[in-house]
Amino acid sequence: MSGRDEDSRRCANVCQLMKRNIHHIGRLLEEQACLADSLLEGGDALTACGCAPAGAQGQALREALLETIQTLEESKKAFKSKQLEALRKKLIRVLAQAD
Repeated sequence: MSGRDEDSRRCANVCQLMKRNIHHIGRLLEEQACLADSLLEGGDALTACGCAPAGAQGQALREALLETIQTLEESKKAFKSKQLEALRKKLIRVLAQAD
């Protein structure tokens, strides 16, 4: 496999992972909107939205973020993108703040 083919494969993998994570983040944003609406209406936000405590869901999100950071780190030499670097650093900060 040539270097160009390998770079294309890495790019496709990074894009696929980012797409999956963006989809997951979208679902989390919808959940946050539901919680906010319920709180504004004076209801029980967790019951209204069918939300469970962060436990397993939070762990799954953390693992997805770690995987994204690792993939961005591994691909940084191949792409040299300032945007991907900034995204990687932002994700690292978010995880650090969550701990």
